[in-house]
Amino acid sequence: MRKFAAGLLLGLILGGSATAIAAGIFGTGALVGWTVTMDGEEVCTDPKVDVSTKEIECE
Repeated sequence: MRKFAAGLLLGLILGGSATAIAAGIFGTGALVGWTVTMDGEEVCTDPKVDVSTKEIECE
């Protein structure tokens, strides 16, 4: 059971790391399915993001 729990934890950590790395490498484009909110109000859906300038563009 300990091996299973350790494997599950390692898999979750590796999965999260891969997602973060991929976002940094391929970080420009549309975030399909995402919703941008400000103060609880919806601003836009499917925004465009540019990681190099750290901007989210809503149309």
